[in-house]
Amino acid sequence: GEAVRALGATLQQEARLRVVINRFARRAAVGAAASYGDAIVRLVSDTVRGWDAGTVTSRLEHAVGRDLQYIRINGTLVGGLVGLVIHLIETLT
Repeated sequence: GEAVRALGATLQQEARLRVVINRFARRAAVGAAASYGDAIVRLVSDTVRGWDAGTVTSRLEHAVGRDLQYIRINGTLVGGLVGLVIHLIETLT
């Protein structure tokens, strides 16, 4: 733990070291994506494709958390309002 704290303190103080580490991390991420991107996409796609509706719903609710209820409510309200506007336009024309 102390080593990680010391590294964090050093990174806060040494801008040049931050730049070098950020550059290395970006290059490593780009290299991994270029080399293994297709395999990663295939793995994730196959995994998600194997889930049933209950699993997808459960994982989304767990990942999004309490905000999911607000998303549902907002979606219902916006969808309802759009439907009313469309109905009003059709009625008036």
